[in-house]
Amino acid sequence: MSIAVMDGKDVEQALAHWISALSLADIPTEAQRVACDCIADGIGVMLAGTGSAVVQAIAKLPQYAGTCAIAGKTEHTDAASAALRNGTACHAWDFDDTCYAGIVHGTAVVLPAVLAVAQEVGATGAQFLEAFIAGVEVEYALGGALTDSLYERGHWATTTLGVIGAAAGVAKLHQLSVAQTADAIRLAANIPLGLRAIHGSTGKPYLCGMAAKLGIEVVDAAVAGIEVQADIFGRHRGFADTLNGGVLKHNAINALGQRFSLLEPGIAYKLHPLCSAAQAAIDATTMLMEEYGFTATDVESVQCDGTGMVIACLPYNTPVLPSQAQFSMTFAIGCTLLHGDVKIQHLNEKILADPVLVQLMQRIHLQTDADLVPAADAVACPEASRVEIRLRDGRIAIKTVLAATGMPQNPAGNARLQQKFIDCTVPLLSEDAARALWETIHQVDQCQDVHGLLGQSTLQET
Repeated sequence: MSIAVMDGKDVEQALAHWISALSLADIPTEAQRVACDCIADGIGVMLAGTGSAVVQAIAKLPQYAGTCAIAGKTEHTDAASAALRNGTACHAWDFDDTCYAGIVHGTAVVLPAVLAVAQEVGATGAQFLEAFIAGVEVEYALGGALTDSLYERGHWATTTLGVIGAAAGVAKLHQLSVAQTADAIRLAANIPLGLRAIHGSTGKPYLCGMAAKLGIEVVDAAVAGIEVQADIFGRHRGFADTLNGGVLKHNAINALGQRFSLLEPGIAYKLHPLCSAAQAAIDATTMLMEEYGFTATDVESVQCDGTGMVIACLPYNTPVLPSQAQFSMTFAIGCTLLHGDVKIQHLNEKILADPVLVQLMQRIHLQTDADLVPAADAVACPEASRVEIRLRDGRIAIKTVLAATGMPQNPAGNARLQQKFIDCTVPLLSEDAARALWETIHQVDQCQDVHGLLGQSTLQET
């Protein structure tokens, strides 16, 4: 099934027609499998995020009785509150997936919204999966249509477009009419949530939760009869004109149904709880330590060359807060050298205050190399890094990684994704329960409902 922004249809109408007509039968089996990986990875990092300070802060906000599960808890709440709390948890450690169609964390916003509403309306697993795919594909299509320009202008596209993706998925679950779905999308487009300036603070995961919550609320408004004039993306003083310098490529919208972004450009999964821009350098550092057999005490200095995106995304050279460390190349490399890896347990103020790490980070330098990535690979490898480590014995170790493990062109593989899921969930679930939940998520289209997808029946509350 394909659509086109033509014959009187604006972007919102074209998206609404596609959402309303979409069924699992239209979605390639491989795209459904990738969607299940996204859902599993998202639930894993969501459960891990329940122990974070930001989620503990969110728990103090008002919430209301309902049927929707809260990650890590046995209690239930209303859909909007569940989306807020679970969306915040999903992005608390910056450990969730990324798609480079618009540079967004699609799962972190769409999943909490559609999971909450699917539980609220009693949807089947197949309906939930269908709605999740509708939501992320709409978000990725808009990312492609608006190009990286939106992100480069300073908008955090994850939430700016995430509200719209969440609304698309929720509209699908509510089986809204084409007109209502278009109005929900238009309302969502009027909530340009998120600025990149917030990166490095706990406000960032909070905004993920807010985007999921607002996606639900704009659908409620459309159902209630709130209407918006047509062509909110293309009209004068509309979305593209006001926020994106007029850039709006209809071909990315028209490709919906012909191409699934879950497959192309694909999804990047993180193996370390840091900004994706640090992942390649961690890989390079680990490889060099294994190849040359050195430890942190052997290191004289480190030079890391990165793409322009790497430099722009990692501004904290002397992080003092965990939220800053997640956007710090000096921390990413220093922690890897000192601890052999970067894991959630390393994201705390005690580790950051370790004088050995502090001194090590002072010897790590980051700079841009515009020629680091061959021209043919520039689009596919936006966050490449080269790490050069000078050792005290005079040796120089150099490694370039164009695509970190977990990127679409360098897949992590099922075993590593499953192990990540287990590592994230075992503080709350037994390992057997975690493995069983992983299998259930990957067969979600066979489930009669989705109330068990956060593992509440086997939860070991902490």
